[in-house]
Amino acid sequence: MRIRIGVVVLSVVLLFAAFVSGIPSQAETEAACRRSLDNTSTATHRPESCEDVSAETYRAFLLMYDLRAEGLD
Repeated sequence: MRIRIGVVVLSVVLLFAAFVSGIPSQAETEAACRRSLDNTSTATHRPESCEDVSAETYRAFLLMYDLRAEGLD
């Protein structure tokens, strides 16, 4: 009986660890957002990868994108 309980607990722990490791970090989400910006990105038309980025951070990314496009980086 103890072996079954141990196996079940170990399985639950491993499944939880696998789930948590699949969630991207905030830095990864922001990096993906910066890579997906293009000429069609606006304050109201966000790329899908930018949906989880805060509005303030997204505006900063748009400003940096525009400055780079103008050669002012």
